[in-house]
Amino acid sequence: MIQSMYINTALGSLLVLLVLFNDYIRKFNTDNFQRRLFFAVLTFTAAAIVFDSVVRIIADTYAGWVAPTMRISSSLFLIAQNCTYYMTVVLIDYIANKNIERSKFLLKIISIFITVFVISVIFNFFYGFYFYINEENRLARGSLFILRVIISYLPVIFILVDILIAIKQFRSFQIYAIILFLIINTADSLVDFIWVASSLTWPCFTGALLYLYFFIIQFDAKLDTLTGLGNRYSFNEFIGKLSKQNTKMDYSVVMIDLDRFKLINDTYGHLEGDNALKDMAVIISGSIRHSDFAARYGGDEFVLAASAENDIKRVMDRIQNSIDIQNENGNRPYKIYMSYGYDVFTTNSGMSIRKFMNHIDSLMYKQKEEHRRIFAEKQKQAVKDKDEGNV
Repeated sequence: MIQSMYINTALGSLLVLLVLFNDYIRKFNTDNFQRRLFFAVLTFTAAAIVFDSVVRIIADTYAGWVAPTMRISSSLFLIAQNCTYYMTVVLIDYIANKNIERSKFLLKIISIFITVFVISVIFNFFYGFYFYINEENRLARGSLFILRVIISYLPVIFILVDILIAIKQFRSFQIYAIILFLIINTADSLVDFIWVASSLTWPCFTGALLYLYFFIIQFDAKLDTLTGLGNRYSFNEFIGKLSKQNTKMDYSVVMIDLDRFKLINDTYGHLEGDNALKDMAVIISGSIRHSDFAARYGGDEFVLAASAENDIKRVMDRIQNSIDIQNENGNRPYKIYMSYGYDVFTTNSGMSIRKFMNHIDSLMYKQKEEHRRIFAEKQKQAVKDKDEGNV
């Protein structure tokens, strides 16, 4: 009966992982780094489930003659379990921060932890301080079992500290998703710690991964795949929330448009046009706070919104300064120029958000026309100077 329970929970958990893998591998418009992290978590989780199930089934069925197999399987289970938990930390941190360099740095730190733990597991094979095979040929907890638990569940503490330190950088829905994930896993871990014969860990963990996957898919659906900023869908969702607020709050909203974008496409091709959009997205992301909203509105237009407490003119100056630096560096065969219009929108003020968007859109086009006029005059002057020089 117990063996059937172990087999059923293991197969059920593996089936969930297989469904997640099969669904996610067919989504090509997702973040490749995030995909690799998620697939790594799925792989280590599947390995941990298999080794854990082997240990449990052998212990209850063939305990009299397979002690070496139990040692090996238990050792491999501990390694796979720790890899699962630590890789999950990197995945959650990346989902929250979207910072590849930060995640790669975490991976380096984690690789050190895992290497040290693997060495300790090898020593445990001979000295039994994490676990050992007792006189009844069954697994028993060693003198340093608590240390092993602390090492395994240290990532939970890391995530909580990470949230507390950078609470303002996390969006509310990200915090809710992460906290729920931690609650599910902490609860099942406590049950397993108290009730050794429990087999709840992996059904609960795969359930938490399923929830995390739904969160990833929902989050990816709101991203512009080219620039990594929010897309039109996420912008519509954002303005929808603004229009429904019952309290009065001030938001600075900016509409940005790339000048001479068609010229870049016509002269250098659409791939370079895509690069211009990516560069602009990086500049915008690096100039705003994590709590601010930024999206690709469509084509070569971007929109950003921030609390009116944040001096939007200073933000736009930072964006312009970053554009000037990139243009001076000459990393691209072209230069980036922008026009923008902005104003302050007050929620619950009676003004339609769409009317407001038309308002700042007209301000942006007014500046764009002025830039076109200045550019045309410069071209005329350049032609005139050239003709006078020839004369």
